[in-house]
Amino acid sequence: MRLPISRRNILEAALAAPFVMLSGRYPHAQSPNPGSPQRLVSLDLLITELLLTLGEGPVAVANIPLYRRLVASPALPESVEDLGPLNEPNLEFLQSLAPTRVLVADWQAPGLMPLMRIAPVLPIKVFAGRTPALEHCETLLSDMAELTGRKMEAKTAITATNAAIDAARSTLSGFSRPVYICRFNRDGRNIALFGGNGMLGDVANRLNLRNAYKGRVNGAGVTNAPLSRLADEPDAVIVHFDRGAETDVALGRLEESALWHALPAVRKGRVVRMPVIYPSGGLRSADRFATQIGTQLAKFADG
Repeated sequence: MRLPISRRNILEAALAAPFVMLSGRYPHAQSPNPGSPQRLVSLDLLITELLLTLGEGPVAVANIPLYRRLVASPALPESVEDLGPLNEPNLEFLQSLAPTRVLVADWQAPGLMPLMRIAPVLPIKVFAGRTPALEHCETLLSDMAELTGRKMEAKTAITATNAAIDAARSTLSGFSRPVYICRFNRDGRNIALFGGNGMLGDVANRLNLRNAYKGRVNGAGVTNAPLSRLADEPDAVIVHFDRGAETDVALGRLEESALWHALPAVRKGRVVRMPVIYPSGGLRSADRFATQIGTQLAKFADG
């Protein structure tokens, strides 16, 4: 029996079709008008990072302040316009920019169907699932290079990231302690722990680091946990991300916590405050994380 076709069915099919192009199964993804200048728009931080890694400057992205705070590198050109919140872009302004394609995270797509009236929408699977995050990002970057005609730039970026990881692994050859990779919440009682196949967990694995947290994580490679989880591995080094004022507030509250001061890592000075890395970032974020954690943890190589 033939099912009735609704406007929702049509929109969902239109969104699903281009998604396959950047899933890694079809390497022939290309611009709707090959050879013509593209005016791409990105509504996701990872997608923005990947475009800039290829040297493909979008005409506009969502939430520029958030990108500059969490990702930062590659830097956004001053000419890039800000469309506002990730899930609520300014549609009138977007239409005035006349984009040729709007790139969105797959999880955003259902809520952004009105964009189809402005330009073709390409949903991209940003979370790796069971695939190691770096492998997933390499596939995304290569597929996006097909879309933009920047294959050489993709190969260069992949080579540079692998070289940075190799160098950091060598730097860490004398380091053997387990490592907690986390972010402190403002309340001073809870933390975000990173692991699994997420970008940070995958990089740590490639560096031959022993992640002190081996529990379950969500699709982004993170889980929320009480501060007490940092006591599970007494020999560990605690690495946490510096998110500016938010981290200052958290540390102020931790200073008043008896549990915090009782942690072996705190008593022994094995706590590292590291410049923030976007935990769902791409190859440039992975490069920065590997380099930073390699430099910081090498200081503990002798114990």
